[in-house]
Amino acid sequence: LLVGVGGSGRQSLVRLAAAMWEFSCHTIEITRTYDVSAFHDDLKRFMFEAGCDAKPVVFLFSDTQIVKESFLEDINNILNSGEVPNMMETEDMERILAAVRPLAKAAGKSESRDAIYAHFVQLVRENLHIVLCMSPIGDAFRVRCRMFPSLINCCTIDWFDEWPKDALLSVAERYFEGVDLGTPEIKKEICEACVEMHYSVGRTSEAFFAELRRKTYTTPTSYLELLNLYQSMLGEQRTIVQQKIAHYQGGVNKLVETNRIVDSMKKELIDLQPVLAQVWIRVRVWVRVRVRVSSS
Repeated sequence: LLVGVGGSGRQSLVRLAAAMWEFSCHTIEITRTYDVSAFHDDLKRFMFEAGCDAKPVVFLFSDTQIVKESFLEDINNILNSGEVPNMMETEDMERILAAVRPLAKAAGKSESRDAIYAHFVQLVRENLHIVLCMSPIGDAFRVRCRMFPSLINCCTIDWFDEWPKDALLSVAERYFEGVDLGTPEIKKEICEACVEMHYSVGRTSEAFFAELRRKTYTTPTSYLELLNLYQSMLGEQRTIVQQKIAHYQGGVNKLVETNRIVDSMKKELIDLQPVLAQVWIRVRVWVRVRVRVSSS
């Protein structure tokens, strides 16, 4: 029984543990038409894999998947006795008897129907590991623990608390390990700032609850979202800066080219000044000649 707010890493830890032990991890997929019958079909599938195939199975079940409270009643029965009363139909019993008979015989059990089914239930109790992810927020958790005592009596309870500062700092350092943030000193200060921002939100949430009696939570998921947000915004700002640099660089290149053209024109004008002076003298002489000719 994993107790913690949503986003505290309960399901991720279960999948990691199942992968480390090489257990198959299963969960249910809630749809609009998902009902008790579909839930029983999923339970049969998990129980057949654990009891008929004798394979270790992890059934991950979250409180967000509780469409009907009868789901918890079935899980309460499995935790208490290893079976759900009246769930197996005739064809299911025939499948169990055919698959478990060799296993029961190898274990030295008799081959009667009751002995074979009892061995099936024993295999289910040994191989089917049920992991429940519950949130302590609100009254639902307290009511369910009171209505279904096997959730407490037959489970090991693990509470998921907030991460300490050194863990948050380690996650930030590992997350920004391949990100260019300048010097190592700047990267360290950015990581420490992320940790302080996360903890300041927690302190503000406590003050908010003390003043308005409204509870808000910060989780490791929100901290990872903070790191993702910083990295995405950093990438966006760097893209904007690169675009501005390219834009300004184009303008600078135009100015440099224009100055080069102006300098070339200035040089051409300086080179043409003697020629222009000679032309001007010839023009004046020609004008004077024309004036004399016209006056005579």
